[in-house]
Amino acid sequence: MKIAVVAANGRVARKIIAEAVNHGIEVTAFGRHDENNTEAKDYRKKDILELTKEDLQGFDAVVDAFGT
Repeated sequence: MKIAVVAANGRVARKIIAEAVNHGIEVTAFGRHDENNTEAKDYRKKDILELTKEDLQGFDAVVDAFGT
């Protein structure tokens, strides 16, 4: 399974990502900061308001952690 997590550097998102990685799920993290503060191996710097449908293609699920 392959998931994308939007707003990935937030407190809740980091916990979601860690749990997914621990269960062997391939995670792509999208965040607005340069640094990857998550356990995701694939981190893409992209603000949530700049995401396109092309950015999110190919994922089994998208987790929106904005404002959680």
